[in-house]
This record gives sequence, C-alpha cells and structure tokens, in this order.
Amino acid sequence: MPNTFGQYPSFAKFIESYEAARQKEEQELEHGLSIAERRERRRKLRDVVEVDATIRDREPDDNDLDGGKHYRLLVTLTKIVESDPDVDRDLKRNLTDREDVFVAIRFGDRMGILEPIDGLNDGAILHLRGEWITKEKAKQHGGRFLSVLHFTHHPIGFVCTANKCYS
Repeated sequence: MPNTFGQYPSFAKFIESYEAARQKEEQELEHGLSIAERRERRRKLRDVVEVDATIRDREPDDNDLDGGKHYRLLVTLTKIVESDPDVDRDLKRNLTDREDVFVAIRFGDRMGILEPIDGLNDGAILHLRGEWITKEKAKQHGGRFLSVLHFTHHPIGFVCTANKCYS
C-alpha cells in the first residue's frame, strides 16, 4: 500500500495531478501569444533550486508502480546554493525557520534514478538539485502543508550523498 501525500494515495499521484494542472494553466496563459512569446515563457517553466540539507526522517518508500517508486525524505535545509526568484522567499523561510521540506526521489526506472541510493539515513547530509514547489502551492493542490523538492534526477536535478552523486 503506498503512503499518502495529503489527499492523494501517493506522492506520485499528487505530482501527476499537480503537473497536469500546471500544464493546463500554462496553456491558458499562453493563449493568444506569438510563437516567440511562447518560446520565451517556456524557457522558464520550472523553479529549479540547489541546496544542502540534512535528513531528519526517512519515511517509508512509495511503491506506486503506476506513478513510479519514490524515496520519501523530510529534510532540513542547511544552505541555499542556487535559488529561483519565483520561490526564493519560500526557500529562505525554510532555511531560516528550519522547517521540514518534503523531498521525493524517483528511483528504479528510466524516468528517475536507476540504481538504489545508499546512505539515505536520518542525519545524513545531502546536496540536492530539483524543482521546488512552495508550501502554499502544495497545500492548495491537496498535498501536505510542506514545501516540496522533487524532480531530483535527470534532466533537471541530482542527489549527492557523502559517497556518490546520482542523476
């Protein structure tokens, strides 16, 4: 049985629904724009950040075979390496207030990280790059009331443990 994420039966179902809603919103915003204007908008679709963090809690993995398997972590940010203006305020608040951030790492298939990741234990230090979803956006879409870092694999992100980097 997969672990729930807010009102969803798994994180995979949340992110599938979130992405569908995001794409629909983008299509509506692009209606009537020229090709050049749409191309310019599409250059900046995702809010990609890079952070250092410490694992506070490793939750049971999602094993939703329809939506992919995900490692589920609650982390505390220790450093912002690279931010994005659209999410900078939420990112800085998480760092300053030491709030939990939900990290989902897809693994076990070609859509995520193929090999298992060793060292995802409580207290482990990670270097992460991925797409940031603000706490408010996650909650508005029916997820948990936590900021989310996902897409921590190719082509956008990666995960580095003390021993190895994975993408």
